[in-house]
Amino acid sequence: MYTITILLITIVISTVQPAPPRSATKLTFIPDDKYLPLRKEVTIKCEIINPSDHTEPPQLWHVDLKTGKRTSISRALLTNPMEDAPDVFKNNKNQRYSYVNKNNIRIRDLQPEDSARYECDCPDCADAIASQNRTLSVMKLSTPKWEVGPGWPLHEESQAKIKCEVNDFFPYVGHKILRNHIDITNDGKSTSALSNSGYPQKFVWEATITVGAEWHNSTIYCNVLQGNDEQQASKVIEVLFAPRFGKCDESQFVDSQKNLSTIECSYSGNPQPTLIWSRQTDKKALTPDMGITIEVKNETLGKYKSIVTFSRDKLISIPLATKTNGQGNKTEENFYQHLLNDGFIVQLNVNGNDKGKRVITIVRDANQIRSLPSDGSTIYSFSSMLLSFLLIVYINQR
Repeated sequence: MYTITILLITIVISTVQPAPPRSATKLTFIPDDKYLPLRKEVTIKCEIINPSDHTEPPQLWHVDLKTGKRTSISRALLTNPMEDAPDVFKNNKNQRYSYVNKNNIRIRDLQPEDSARYECDCPDCADAIASQNRTLSVMKLSTPKWEVGPGWPLHEESQAKIKCEVNDFFPYVGHKILRNHIDITNDGKSTSALSNSGYPQKFVWEATITVGAEWHNSTIYCNVLQGNDEQQASKVIEVLFAPRFGKCDESQFVDSQKNLSTIECSYSGNPQPTLIWSRQTDKKALTPDMGITIEVKNETLGKYKSIVTFSRDKLISIPLATKTNGQGNKTEENFYQHLLNDGFIVQLNVNGNDKGKRVITIVRDANQIRSLPSDGSTIYSFSSMLLSFLLIVYINQR
């Protein structure tokens, strides 16, 4: 019985033949790149793989990207095109398009107008064979340009339009707009000539902004991906804005025992304002001959920091007249102590016009500056404890 079973299985297996592979179209680009640069060469071939004895020859088609017109590729099309043939074939006098063999062509010295969709099918095949299609995209790159206005430089609290435009390129793939490397693409609207997908294309992105001081010295970037190449334009925004103080504490600590001590004041404005330091008592400006240096740091975006450095050794060597206190006693006070006790005035000045001032008092104990937050936290802590106590009493009474 076992022998009979084995014999039957052998007979069944020998009679079952594997199904022949199905025929299919194959469209090949050499080189096999999605985007091709100018002046290069490409070979396009349409064929049927796994054909049967009855499979008809395939057909290669050219499809115009703008009009959608479909034209079969033949030797006659390349050597003697008809009047209604696409322009690239009618203008083939220099033989950039050459016929290799049936359904196989080569294009030299690629130009943007060579961009087209190619299809490979078998219209006369008895069996339905799926067609293949692929787009030949020849890149032409163009640099974007920024337009900002109206007027230049921009003015604080005005409305301005920022616009990026790029013309005469192919193909559009994507874009990104940045401000100081922060993506602001969605803050504006973009339009691109995608309805006519062929060459050339045009892209525009624009947005309306309310101009503030924070826009000053910002760099905006327009990145447009053209094929596999990203083209970028950048522009630095200049904004005219009124001068103003930043961090400029009215109470600052100086350790009079150290040789070098500093006080500082931050401010901003465009055009750059001048910060003038003077003594509070006689309004005399601080000068380097007093043993004082004043350094101004540009912290970008129209922000500045003025740092005054006191040289104790130099300042205490400056003579000072003997003073008499309220009890009629004579006291010795060096110039450095006198300077710190008097305090300072800082004035913002633009073109000789004062634009604000701060009075700075010097404290000898750093804890004096931190006393207010400390008291505030104590009050807050006491209030929290009192609220918790009242809540407990309320719950116990219920």
